Amino acid sequence: MTSICEHITEQHITWSVQEQMIYKDQCTRCFVEAKSDNGIQVCLKCFNGGCIEMHSPQHSDQHNHFIVLNIRLFEIEQPQQKVEDINKLVISDIPQLESETSVTCLKCQKTLSSPELDGLVQSIKQANSAFKRQAIAQWEHTAQPCEHTLTMEQIPLVEKNLQKCRSCHLSSNLWLCLYCGHVGCGRKVYDGSGGNNHAVDHSKEFQHHLVVKLGTITSDGKGDVFCYKCDDEVVDNFLKEHLATYGIEIEKQVKTEKTIAELTLDANLSLQLSKLIEEGQVLDPIFGPEFTGIDNIGNTCYMNSVVQVLFSIPEFQQLYSLDHQFNCTALPYNCVLCQISKVNHGLNSGEFSIKKVAKSPLDTEGAKKDFYQDGIRLYDFKQLVAKGNQHFLSNHQQDALEYWQLLNSFFQKTEKQFKLQQLSSLFSYDQTTIIKCVNCGGHKVNVVKNQEFKVPVEQPTQEQIDLYYAQEKFKYEERIKTMRPEDIKPFELNDLPEYDTTFEKCLQLVKEGERVDMFCPKCQSLQLFIKQDYFKNYPKYLFVPVNRFVQENWVPKKLNASIKIQQFYDFVEFKEPVLQDKDVLNEQQVQEYTEDNLQNLMGMGFGENRCKRALIKFKNDIEAAMMYIMESLDDPTQDQPLQQKQQGLQINEEFVEQIVLMGFNSEQARFALSKTDNNLERAMDYIFNHDLESEMNQTQEKQQQKQDQFENQTSKYELFACIVHLGKSVHCGHYVSYIKKNGEWILYNDSKVAKSTEPALHKGYMYIFRRLD
Repeated sequence: MTSICEHITEQHITWSVQEQMIYKDQCTRCFVEAKSDNGIQVCLKCFNGGCIEMHSPQHSDQHNHFIVLNIRLFEIEQPQQKVEDINKLVISDIPQLESETSVTCLKCQKTLSSPELDGLVQSIKQANSAFKRQAIAQWEHTAQPCEHTLTMEQIPLVEKNLQKCRSCHLSSNLWLCLYCGHVGCGRKVYDGSGGNNHAVDHSKEFQHHLVVKLGTITSDGKGDVFCYKCDDEVVDNFLKEHLATYGIEIEKQVKTEKTIAELTLDANLSLQLSKLIEEGQVLDPIFGPEFTGIDNIGNTCYMNSVVQVLFSIPEFQQLYSLDHQFNCTALPYNCVLCQISKVNHGLNSGEFSIKKVAKSPLDTEGAKKDFYQDGIRLYDFKQLVAKGNQHFLSNHQQDALEYWQLLNSFFQKTEKQFKLQQLSSLFSYDQTTIIKCVNCGGHKVNVVKNQEFKVPVEQPTQEQIDLYYAQEKFKYEERIKTMRPEDIKPFELNDLPEYDTTFEKCLQLVKEGERVDMFCPKCQSLQLFIKQDYFKNYPKYLFVPVNRFVQENWVPKKLNASIKIQQFYDFVEFKEPVLQDKDVLNEQQVQEYTEDNLQNLMGMGFGENRCKRALIKFKNDIEAAMMYIMESLDDPTQDQPLQQKQQGLQINEEFVEQIVLMGFNSEQARFALSKTDNNLERAMDYIFNHDLESEMNQTQEKQQQKQDQFENQTSKYELFACIVHLGKSVHCGHYVSYIKKNGEWILYNDSKVAKSTEPALHKGYMYIFRRLD
């Protein structure tokens, strides 16, 4: 070990970590983590993290950053519990990790030991990683001052003792009363940890509502302030002055304990199910290529289930290979293609689907071993996809369908930016919407690009609802017999019963169409119309969301239908029909948005013209349209009427007649005018300088080929994947995905992957079919 190295300079080292994002959890180009056998290396110039075997040396060569900090985390062995010490519920301890560090110069190939680096190394070890900083920021409330912070009157301190609780002498998790300076321990936690409620008891006895957590106070005037009366975190804009009353100089404070946001994040990340359970059966996990799980990094099951499905599609796997990473010189955590290819390789290579033996808390011999894998953690990918979207940046549960739409939009922008193959075409199809008057048979036709074939679900009958209510009421009455009167709450039932239906019935509801009242220009009166959707062509992958979430008296509820679904379906009944021209109410027009998306946006309270503009601007992307509307609320021009667009180019008939008089036929005249934006002079020039007959024949052949392609295109599909929402409530639940591989259904439940014996396809929220070409 040596301390002599010419590269210990500002060219290779950033000496302060303040406000820096430190990527010390995971390699930014692959999923090797600091917990791996060799750990990772953190560049001391830009704080990029790289695996020792490949990506740290690659980063050093590309950027001439030679000094790195080797970080390896290892688990401290915990003493095993004995059977007699364990109650009915076994709660595994959160693994305790220690770090092992050393500094290396990759250019000199030396391990360095220099006192001037010790402070920087210690700062990196103590600092929150880039992911943890981002995650904590999402957990933190947007706290505001409450009335009690503005009206509080302080009492001079009688006894100054800030080192322990005055009632039980605990020395950690201490809360200082900002009214009188009393120090009490925090609330009890479900597992017996935390405190003994003495800060809460003091608040109730003396009506002193505001407390600050000792150990979270920093020199910049921040600290965890909580109001027991408001039961929420609050901001105290006069915290410095209030603390000075009790002799605390805020400029000298150093943070020594975790904040509420940090504790919330830790608790969320440590909450893991120990076994892979499906319909009450314990499944055996599987490992290897394409069987890699995704770890839940804070209510991210919605993301994990969607990502697993998309990256199981061969076209995605081929497009986002590692080829880009070999030549990319950008910092990988900022490069979209680096992160996408990193996820693709991580899920499908098998390198990170490593079989491990679970440690049992029971000290018994001959016990059956449980196997598991860590899965990969999508730290940087989550941040990149959700950039600018506060809902998906947060660590709260989100809707998987909305994330599917967000992720598809993200891929479309990426493929357009880097001029890649447009994978959105895999799901895209031309949807023909026919609106037909029941009275006269006249019809209107709209054609729009779509990527979702939405199907409704029949609702439960009143008889089923009444029976479910009676059953739950009986359970409630039995339960309260053993309860104290003051603990009894009124009976409420907010969810709907489980009931049986079939996917064929869902398709029948689509076929029956939607009934709408419209003015009929042929009948010259308000008439009933039937609106039906058809395929003008069939996509390679058909994405079918099931409308399980409904509004009942403005209250969102989930339809808990058990949908019996087959493996193969023929959608030929939804092929665009041939219509009689004599019944057309107006010329066919290409609409740039779907009526469903328009109604969804208008249902949020936005004006019709504003919603249409946003949907047209973002090509029917409802997520992007909603964000645009929110950003342009102050723009009154968004509510102005839209200019009506006509279908195609309207050929000037006078120009056609003039060209015919020159000896050309009307078809040639129309073709030339269509090529020259209806300009007579340019059309004549086009006729004399082009082989018109040859071009017209080629155009007709292309149109015929496109029509023949659709005519020969199969309408038959195989069920390929399914995303399931587990739970009866619209407000909570858990997402898993099922994907068919080599004829077998595989269950992906976050980091746990197993062959499924009885896949819960009947609970599907989104079905993905593959065309049988």
